[in-house]
Amino acid sequence: MSNLHQLLKDYQKLQMLSRKMLGLASNKQWEELVEQEIAYIQEVTNLSKTPIPDNLDSVMQLLFRKVLGEIIENESQVKALLLSRMDELSSLMKNTVAQKSVNETYGSFAGNNFLPGDVESR
Repeated sequence: MSNLHQLLKDYQKLQMLSRKMLGLASNKQWEELVEQEIAYIQEVTNLSKTPIPDNLDSVMQLLFRKVLGEIIENESQVKALLLSRMDELSSLMKNTVAQKSVNETYGSFAGNNFLPGDVESR
């Protein structure tokens, strides 16, 4: 039974990490989020080595279900926030590429003084 309580504590630790990650993502603290994701993945890897027993009493089933439900919900919300951030970064990249193209195009005319109506034959 003490192994089961330790397993529950380990899942609760994962739950706390998922809450922290959601808070970081909500506050757009992307670098800190990446650091926490490393710890989160390590914790998931460790937990995957010890499955939750099938023969739990109803109280323990409820506790594990509640913890796992919140972890899943937090992951879903973090994923949505990350997708939004990816869209934002993609838009910024497109704007940067467009601005570079404009700069290169106008840069090729540097030194030439064209006025409206000027026609140069080449």
